Amino acid sequence: MTASSIDHTAEDVSPPATLTPDEALAIAEQLRPQLLADQADTELRTTYSPAMHEQFRQAGFYRLLQPVRYGGYAFDMPSFLAVMESVARGCMSTGWCLCLGASHALLVASLWPKEVQDVVFADGHVVIPSTARPGGAARRTENGDWVLNTTHPYSSGSPYSTHYIGQAFELDQQSGAPAQQMLFIAPRDSYEVLDDWGRTLGLKGSGSNTIVLRDAHLPREFVLENTMQVDLHCTNTSPGFELHGDPMHLAPGQGFFGLDLATLFIGGAFGALDEYELLMRERKTAGDAGRAPAARLFNADYQRWYGLATARLNSSRAIVRSAAEQWTAICDRAARGGQPFTTEEDAMINMMSREATRLAWSAAQDILFRTAGSSAAVNGERMERSFRNLAQAWSHVNMVIEDSMARDWSKAHLALGTEAD
Repeated sequence: MTASSIDHTAEDVSPPATLTPDEALAIAEQLRPQLLADQADTELRTTYSPAMHEQFRQAGFYRLLQPVRYGGYAFDMPSFLAVMESVARGCMSTGWCLCLGASHALLVASLWPKEVQDVVFADGHVVIPSTARPGGAARRTENGDWVLNTTHPYSSGSPYSTHYIGQAFELDQQSGAPAQQMLFIAPRDSYEVLDDWGRTLGLKGSGSNTIVLRDAHLPREFVLENTMQVDLHCTNTSPGFELHGDPMHLAPGQGFFGLDLATLFIGGAFGALDEYELLMRERKTAGDAGRAPAARLFNADYQRWYGLATARLNSSRAIVRSAAEQWTAICDRAARGGQPFTTEEDAMINMMSREATRLAWSAAQDILFRTAGSSAAVNGERMERSFRNLAQAWSHVNMVIEDSMARDWSKAHLALGTEAD
């Protein structure tokens, strides 16, 4: 079965009315053995199974960032990230698909007016993938609504999606050049999910299919004009803050996006650490200098490597948690009428998240994969899959833009203006 042909029919079992972060984290940890056992099938399917989707739905995992007004739990950012890290530790592909489908409920609840939120969150269940790169043209109709013809690759979370958030250009009718960029939200019946995922090196099960809108008609209120998802300039209020009173709805998008990706990466790297420990307990050293092979568990080198990798991963997790706490504190400051969340602060949280990712990558690449042995790199081995997933995530565009973001942050922080190269 392919991702685009999945039966979305769900049993009539509602998520719990209330859910605490500790309860959600306990559920994620209980699911970890199943997530691990399903990894190979998840890759073949290119997303997690309908049964796992149903478990996520019944557990309320799609509602973690959804406002209480619409049946959600409105978790704080550190709590949300802890649950997503735990899922990714069992299966990084599954965590990637789940997190990037569940997290954009925060974006909808922050930016769109109540009339749109009432429609999007009508039945309490939303899965909303998104990509920031504009996918094509939007044409304004005579009555002010919009018609979109756009294509959006790498839409992680799309197989079980109920809506899609994307960017488009309105084109100048005379020159054909982009006149403005806009952010839109489209319901599931307005787009097609292509069966085109699974050919990458890693994250084959992340459900990052291409979404296509063909002559899709959207009401004007579903389109936010002159709005860029990753370049939001917030004030002390927003439609979401006015409606829900939650300070989280006062944040721009770069920092949160970086926190998401770093958390998934760290979860995947901890999964590799789990496998490394299992290999230490089950396998022997190669033996050298006339010494017979011995259990890795009692070998001083493996003990040192395991300890160093654990320290690096714990450090990377600590960076993300600190950045998430800073993100929360800045939102609270803005909610109290203090300085709004600045672009400079948003970029720094994104950069901190990226450095946490770099530290986790060094643990996985320099220590765990290097010393796990060639037998752990055989196709289908957990360490082999972990390395492929982490390598794929390491090539994400968020890692590529670090130089330009660092330059822009420095110019802003040092008040250099735009003239410095």
